[in-house]
Amino acid sequence: MGRRIDVFINNAGFGVAGPFIATDLLREVNMIDVNVTAQHVLFKYILHRMEAEGGGYILNVASSAGLFPAGPFMSGYYATKAYMTSLTRGVVEELRQAGSSVYVGCLCPGPVNTEFNDVANVTFALPGISAAECVDYAMKMMARRKVMIVPGKELRAAVFGQRFLPTALTVRITAAQQRKKLGAEDFRETSGPGAVNSFAESVKS
Repeated sequence: MGRRIDVFINNAGFGVAGPFIATDLLREVNMIDVNVTAQHVLFKYILHRMEAEGGGYILNVASSAGLFPAGPFMSGYYATKAYMTSLTRGVVEELRQAGSSVYVGCLCPGPVNTEFNDVANVTFALPGISAAECVDYAMKMMARRKVMIVPGKELRAAVFGQRFLPTALTVRITAAQQRKKLGAEDFRETSGPGAVNSFAESVKS
């Protein structure tokens, strides 16, 4: 079977920003392949390995985006992260009922100072935390076997607080935050009939 795996950090992903009608289809499909398919396959494979080896720690890296009902102007990205948070919660309950010794958690950070912003072509409205801060908090919570791990007090308060708001209002607030990441020109250039024509051309090609 090869070398034993004690800890596996299932971390892969990138984002696509902009109105859904205008974002590039191929880039979105690639995002789904990375954020959903790749993480799903690796999660399942490593879980089988750890069950056979008698235990271990798996941390699926998602995003705080997966804890909100939707994310207009990054709709596809939010949906991929919701997939991972839902998958993790479901599998954790299955493992609990089976009496498994394998730990599975889901890291849901907000802005982290990495190259993510440049890849997604956005500027976060909130200040990010360092990668070191994120890792340190995640390790502490893994040791406590916490399932959903959200670094940062402000972010945890926002995630908790949105539960008490109507879903429609939460989505509108999220949309306002997402729009701040994109300049006004992005919306003029990537919406309306021109965007539809551009999509049609991309499908033909």
